[in-house]
Amino acid sequence: MVLQVFNRKKGAALPAALLYSLAVFWGLALFVAGIAKAEILLEDAAGRKVRLEAPASRIVTNESLLLLSLALLDPEPVARLAGWAAPQRFDKGMYQDFKQRFPQIDTIPVVGGVMPANSSVEALLSVQPDLFLISLWQPGWENIAERIEAAGVPVIYLDGPENAARGPADATAFSMTLLGKAIGRDEQASSFADFVKVRYAFVAERLKNISTKQENTPKVLIDAHAVDVCCASPGLDNRITQYLTLAGGNNIGSDVIAGYDGQLSPEYVLSIDPDVYIATGGPHLAGQGGLVIGGDMDKQAARASLRAVTQRSIRGDLTSIRDGRAFAVSHQFSNSALSVLVFECFAKWIHPALFEDLEPADTLAEINRRFMAVPITGTFWVSLNETQKTATP
Repeated sequence: MVLQVFNRKKGAALPAALLYSLAVFWGLALFVAGIAKAEILLEDAAGRKVRLEAPASRIVTNESLLLLSLALLDPEPVARLAGWAAPQRFDKGMYQDFKQRFPQIDTIPVVGGVMPANSSVEALLSVQPDLFLISLWQPGWENIAERIEAAGVPVIYLDGPENAARGPADATAFSMTLLGKAIGRDEQASSFADFVKVRYAFVAERLKNISTKQENTPKVLIDAHAVDVCCASPGLDNRITQYLTLAGGNNIGSDVIAGYDGQLSPEYVLSIDPDVYIATGGPHLAGQGGLVIGGDMDKQAARASLRAVTQRSIRGDLTSIRDGRAFAVSHQFSNSALSVLVFECFAKWIHPALFEDLEPADTLAEINRRFMAVPITGTFWVSLNETQKTATP
């Protein structure tokens, strides 16, 4: 039997050999197209071109808080982690919530470290990852990244020099969009990025008519990782300072600390006597008698912890604390994809009349409903004054 195909216009038949050649050609073309479609090309936060052969399913990371980002995009976030570093940094209450939903979280291998000096290339590769995600760019990671890539594993910086010039909303959107592309969850990442931008834009719109002159801007003390001694503070180059500035406040620490963070002298703090006091903390400070706030805590316990902290060191001499303009927020939230909640808290606390209708608890409830694989529960922000609305959704 002669295999042939007809050219309808001329009524001519194509011979079997030519037909076979065409079939091979189109088969090859479809195969190549399939490869091109599976391949993922992106540029990370360090400005590096990265190619993934397919969406990553075995991720190793230097930051346990990456789990929160994955949980915003993927209904099975724990399954994607082939290895992580310092899981003890993850809020204990939130960890238990994840464990209840994903018991296998306890079996994620602990490899490498948060800092490059504490990381081993061999250990990172031992879990057979298909992607290494670095949360923050540091010069020390470059050598490790080169060696891991030489072993055939792509490396992505989720934050870095290319992201530093972006504002907090755009930086979060960029990092989440980058992560979404890497794991094949583009649509979910785009939705969350848009959500964050809308929340920031809402606050910015309200603040348009507020004077931006520094002498008219409320002065705020950020008491970072609040413990006995007051006060460690974010510096000028810290994202927390950026949140505060965009929320209409002036971080008094950034006026004298040019870098990422530093220590303020008691004399300086008392001389400024800030309008608003905000402490940051978390479960990690329990052993140091510091501010404990976070997952699986009720607001009474979190408020009691804040009250205890404000009675130590020179804090009790501050007008803001005596008058009840004192607040606390989870430090982990400020360093994660959920930092938009910290931003909204800042805006509400600094300009309470202007943002009377802004409820960060409503924002968290929407995040839980629309995005989170494991709903976030607990008290992640609280006021010293009990009449203030707080954060237990």
